Amino acid sequence: MAGRVGEKWAYLVIVWVITFTQETRAAADAPTVCFQEPSSPHLDMFVDELPILSTLNVAASSHITLGAYKINQKLHRDLPSTALYAFGTSQETAQYPGPTLEATRWVPTSITWENHIEDNFHFLPSDNSLSIPRLQRGGVPMVVHLHGGEVPSNSDGNPEAWYTSRGETGPSFTSQKYLYPNRQPATMLWYHDHTIGMNRINVAAGLFGLYIIRSPGEDANLGLPSGRYEIPLLFQDKRFFPNGHIRFSSIGAIPSVHPVWCPDAFGDTMVVNGKIWPFLNVEPRRYRFRMLNGNTERYLSLALSTSADSALPFTQIGTDGGFLAEPQTVWEIVLASAERVDVIIDFSRLRKGTEIYLTNSARAPFPNGNRLPGNTRLVMKFIVVAATSQNSGTPNTTISPILNNHTNIHLRGNERIRTHTLVDVFSGISQTIPVEFLLNYRNWVAPATEVVEQGSTEIWEIINLTNEAHPIHVHLVNFRVLNMQRMDVPRYANRSCSLSVQYPNAGTCFGGQLEAPTSYMVGWKDTVTILPSMMTRIAIRFTMQDGAPFAFDPTGSPGYLWHCHLLGHEDNEMMRPLLLE
Repeated sequence: MAGRVGEKWAYLVIVWVITFTQETRAAADAPTVCFQEPSSPHLDMFVDELPILSTLNVAASSHITLGAYKINQKLHRDLPSTALYAFGTSQETAQYPGPTLEATRWVPTSITWENHIEDNFHFLPSDNSLSIPRLQRGGVPMVVHLHGGEVPSNSDGNPEAWYTSRGETGPSFTSQKYLYPNRQPATMLWYHDHTIGMNRINVAAGLFGLYIIRSPGEDANLGLPSGRYEIPLLFQDKRFFPNGHIRFSSIGAIPSVHPVWCPDAFGDTMVVNGKIWPFLNVEPRRYRFRMLNGNTERYLSLALSTSADSALPFTQIGTDGGFLAEPQTVWEIVLASAERVDVIIDFSRLRKGTEIYLTNSARAPFPNGNRLPGNTRLVMKFIVVAATSQNSGTPNTTISPILNNHTNIHLRGNERIRTHTLVDVFSGISQTIPVEFLLNYRNWVAPATEVVEQGSTEIWEIINLTNEAHPIHVHLVNFRVLNMQRMDVPRYANRSCSLSVQYPNAGTCFGGQLEAPTSYMVGWKDTVTILPSMMTRIAIRFTMQDGAPFAFDPTGSPGYLWHCHLLGHEDNEMMRPLLLE
């Protein structure tokens, strides 16, 4: 009995410390317990028009400066303004999401990323039990990673290269000025904060935006919609207090281990381009939508349904690393955090007034979680309106069947094979709620084990021993997904089988035949979903995407990394160094 009383008082002390040591946003922002988050206030859907994000042509100047600022922005007609951190060329132009940066292939970009966030503490709850920066003068640390970029390591946004507005820097910091060569094929990347232990709250606070590399004339030659008919869509789920503030867990699932950290954070509203459940008027023609899952943890399984109760397909033309070899018709798109997809939606056969809903059916955690999408089942609405241009009824040209000639990595059979395992770690307090996530049973600070030779090709076999999917992101390079195979997890975990024995032979660790990659795993990827109890094999060539040697020295400090892109997992040790030699 005395032990239980002691535990209760320890819990109350933790709650008190969390409540009174975080910077107070407002008296109404009551403590929020992990997995017990109250719902957001009721908000009508589809009352705000989808914002078209502002763009900056970074190829027009040899150097630009962008800063991170604290702003207040209206995310819904009926919700008070929300405090956010956001990027912009000034305090006045800062916006959530940040401006879309448009680069030109072969034209390098130089960006100075300045930190102008003057808060003493982050306005979202941080957790000192994680490997967060230990600041002496307060402030909010940040560092920017160009996700999917082929860049020098000192421009990659290493998690420990953070810096504050008050002059404190992390151990891997060298400069706020980053160089992006832009030599890779045309594609849509994104930039986002990458601060160690605080990635999830900085991204949730708004520190991200798109980075599009264009190849002159390519889109027109391929017959793709352009101009106002090419629209990026950035998805992010959020939960709100009635006063408009973002609601994030401030009391952890196991507060005696992690006072604040929550294994997964799922919002109950869908924000697209900075508006909650927006609508978009579309003409009866083809549109190109470039989609990003910017959620901290939530997967999206996207589909289109019309007011006539019929489905509408997507024509997928690209993924993380650029165009596919040819267009493919898909009825559902699964996107993990950080994944991108390039699609065409054809509204030309729909009557004026038809309403089309972009829906989400992904469970949380994905794919077997018990949390159904709820309000996040609906993402946004399209409304067909009258044509405003003579040629809007049909596309000007047919989409080219050959989009990308760099279609594969040619394997010779002598590639090095590395086997990786994704694991969750439990404490004696709970055998259902993990206290950390690891790659190969190692944390971030353990000595580097992934030391690869530039120019080499490797096959990584990634095994998921946990009960939820993990999107694995590899910095610097794109890769191809080879196949998947179900695992006999209990036998593999207790080492009573062999990976060298093929299924269905006795002694094998596999529980099924090889499976082809799903439709959302095709093409060039920098992030791939590893499903529970599955091995996923990827082929990685440590060169530029087109096979050429790197245009810079990739062996320099501080090196690269690979990690889970569920940001709550990444913040809690599911991240490892990747070094080239």
